Amino acid sequence: MRSLFLFLVLLNVLYGLWQLQDGRADQSLYESADQALERLPAVEPPADRLEAAADPVERPPATMLCVNLGVFSVRSEAEQLRQRLLALSIESSVISRDIADSQDYWLVMPVQGGQPDAMQRLSQLQDAGIDSFIITRGPLANNLSLGVFSREDYALARQAQLEALGYVTWVERQDKLSSEYLVQVGSAARRLVDQSLLAKLRESFPGLQHQFLPCKPVAG
Repeated sequence: MRSLFLFLVLLNVLYGLWQLQDGRADQSLYESADQALERLPAVEPPADRLEAAADPVERPPATMLCVNLGVFSVRSEAEQLRQRLLALSIESSVISRDIADSQDYWLVMPVQGGQPDAMQRLSQLQDAGIDSFIITRGPLANNLSLGVFSREDYALARQAQLEALGYVTWVERQDKLSSEYLVQVGSAARRLVDQSLLAKLRESFPGLQHQFLPCKPVAG
């Protein structure tokens, strides 16, 4: 019995040494490969997983890039460039975008009760000889404006005058928007707008800039 026990212990020790050696050989195989090797699964995956893996992966559509030429402060200049490109068989379109080029300063009187209270307060202000009007749009709708100023110090000076009369107001900055225009050449034709063409166009349109940007939908 004792001999059998010693034999089983020796067998376990030999088995452990064999596993250790096999593991080192396996690690050496991974380190010497040009690319990391993937272990094979112990069992084959189900058939439905194989079919799913064979299906092509859906990729999001690539962003279409256009070349934008400009910038023009008036639409007529952008139209001239578009006609110049059309004469070269380059299709393009004029697009516009709003920019904040300055700020106005509104002197606002808050009204809590909506339009009915705004109408009542407006009447009181006008009876007191204070110019005012109801704001009808935007986040300040149904409050009162007691003046729109091009400079903040003017607005603050008027605010101080009204506060001396007991009126509570605050100064609200509002961006003053204007439009600028660009000529957009679609992705299919943008390869035609090369450095040679840009150099010629700048002779007629000094300061012409160009940018590659995602195509902007053109309003019909």
